Amino acid sequence: MPFNDIMNKVRKWDNMTAKWLMRHFYLTFFQIVLFIIFLFWFVNMFNVIDSNYQAAKDSAIQRIMIAQSNNITIIVFLLLLNSFWMLFMFSSMQRIRSQIREMSYHISRLRFQSNKNSPPKKNNN
Repeated sequence: MPFNDIMNKVRKWDNMTAKWLMRHFYLTFFQIVLFIIFLFWFVNMFNVIDSNYQAAKDSAIQRIMIAQSNNITIIVFLLLLNSFWMLFMFSSMQRIRSQIREMSYHISRLRFQSNKNSPPKKNNN
């Protein structure tokens, strides 16, 4: 019997892990993808800053290119922050939805138990 108990516990944990992975797979996947994009951007930003210091300051075209590269770097950073924020909001909405579903289940279960324990109603016909 202990072997069956151990296998039942293993099945239970396997089932719980599979549910967790299916519930959080997309959020975890997109967090990893966004983090890789952020790292790529962060390394590239150092190259942009380094090229800004190496560029000659006397040419107007080079000054415009330096300003443009700085502006694009800021815009990309803000877009990445916005993506992280949206991912956080979707995660929060999913968490709230699951909590509401769980509360609804428990309330309906309490109602069923209270109806089950109450005496039957008499019909006055």
